[in-house]
Amino acid sequence: MAYCPKCFAEYNEGTAQCMDCQVPLVAGPPPAVEKGEDKEPEPQLVRLRTFYGPTSQLDANLAKNVLEAEGIPCILPGEGEMIPGADVVQIWVREEDADRAAEILKSYLGLPQPAVPDDEPAPEN
Repeated sequence: MAYCPKCFAEYNEGTAQCMDCQVPLVAGPPPAVEKGEDKEPEPQLVRLRTFYGPTSQLDANLAKNVLEAEGIPCILPGEGEMIPGADVVQIWVREEDADRAAEILKSYLGLPQPAVPDDEPAPEN
C-alpha cells in the first residue's frame, strides 16, 4: 500500500504518483488524522459529457484518455458493468477542471455536447 503525502489518498502497490496532486507516493498506510485536524474536503464532481449509441464506451474511454493526458483526473462510473452500445456512458471531472476539460474535449473531439438534464447526482466513489 502507498499513499499521497499531500492529500493522504491511498493507492495500490505499483502506483508511483498521486493522480490528483501529481506528487510521488510514500510507502505504507497514511498517518491517522488527529481529531480537530483539518482535512481537505472531497472534490465536487460534475458531469462533463454523456455519450450515447453503439460507440459510447469507446468514445468515453477516448475522452478519458485525452483528459488524463492533459493532467485532468476523471471517472467513468460503472466501468466494466456496461453493455456496449446499450448503455449511456458519462464522464465526470472535478468542478474546478470542468471548463478546461470541456474546451479540451471540444477541440479534440470536435463535437458539441448534447443537451442532457442536470438533475443526476454525482457518482459514488
